[in-house]
Amino acid sequence: MRRSFFPTSARHDLSRFSLKQLIAWGDHLKVHQPQIDAQHEAIFNLALEIGSVWHDRGDLKRLQALAEKLDKILEAHFRFEERKLAEIRYPKLAEHKAEHKLMLDDLQTIRGRLDRSTSARMLAETGWAFQNFVLGLTVGHIFNSDMDYVLHARQAESDEDQVWPAS
Repeated sequence: MRRSFFPTSARHDLSRFSLKQLIAWGDHLKVHQPQIDAQHEAIFNLALEIGSVWHDRGDLKRLQALAEKLDKILEAHFRFEERKLAEIRYPKLAEHKAEHKLMLDDLQTIRGRLDRSTSARMLAETGWAFQNFVLGLTVGHIFNSDMDYVLHARQAESDEDQVWPAS
């Protein structure tokens, strides 16, 4: 069986759906650290904007600007989150940081492809990869990896002192 280029591809075609129909920010995604929750919500909103622009066959310049904005937001968010995870002595911090680095590297690849897009087909393929990236970032990373550190934070809270030290 031939593997798909896009890791989130499956038997079911999701391309007719907007990201807004597939993902939504809500209390079920909160990590109960106010700054991180606010950052995650902003990332979700930006992901929805990216999905909307691509789904509406948005122009290249707009996608490039959104990719640059996402890159800056993720850099700052990941630094903050990693600092907070160190404060609660999260045992999988190195693994979590590696996942962050991989996502930033993937985003750089997408930004490079957007910069090199010279045809509608190239843009469509890169736009699809970009949409898959934000789906993986939101549903994949936040819903899975970040929820893992919430379990650690809750366990630490029941053991003794304050889980999320004051900023």
